[in-house]
Amino acid sequence: MSRLPGNRLSRRLPAALAGAAAVVALTAGSALVGAGSAAADPQAPAEFTVPIEINVPTDLAALIDQAGAISPEATAALNQLIGTAAADQIAETLGVNLGFTTPAPFMYPAPTVGCGLDGQMATVTLATAQSGPNFPLPPWVEDNQLRFQALPAYIGIPKTSELSVAWINTSTFKGGIVPLDETLPVVDTPLLSKVVDTGDGKVLAAIFGKVDYTDGKSCIVLPTVGSFDA
Repeated sequence: MSRLPGNRLSRRLPAALAGAAAVVALTAGSALVGAGSAAADPQAPAEFTVPIEINVPTDLAALIDQAGAISPEATAALNQLIGTAAADQIAETLGVNLGFTTPAPFMYPAPTVGCGLDGQMATVTLATAQSGPNFPLPPWVEDNQLRFQALPAYIGIPKTSELSVAWINTSTFKGGIVPLDETLPVVDTPLLSKVVDTGDGKVLAAIFGKVDYTDGKSCIVLPTVGSFDA
């Protein structure tokens, strides 16, 4: 993964620049002594040095200032580079891989009874599964995982969730039945979702169960099935 120069490089550059300055000073002193000797002895050639300008940023602030002096495009490019490097470092610290995925739908919307739009007592529930790695953008899903999500076509705030996903990995023959019990932090509202460690392989899954809402309605979700690559 890409990294910006760390503290080790920041410590080495000032020391290197100080060493270079010392060498230049010593050489300049030798030039003055050489010049004085040349006046007494015409056979001794005068020594001289050419000043060397070193323009190397020693820290991130100097690098940002240098980009700003070049152009707005350089600043934008540097900001993007810094953001990428920071994401790399965060991913490495958390032990996850960078990536971007999109949810895949189940084979068909799940028939849903007990709730609906415009006073109807039936509707459908859309269900999806999202593979990893999906990081750093939410939702965070790692390798060998699937995030299952149910979305009943009903306008209301979920109160409790009794939805579950049954899954089996056809490559490893491992599986289970897991509640979709993730909740929104602080307010503890059900998200009707769950990240499941399915392992690598082809995964068959079915979502089913019930969602109770704060207005007293209950959506009973009949099973829908799907096939996904984890």
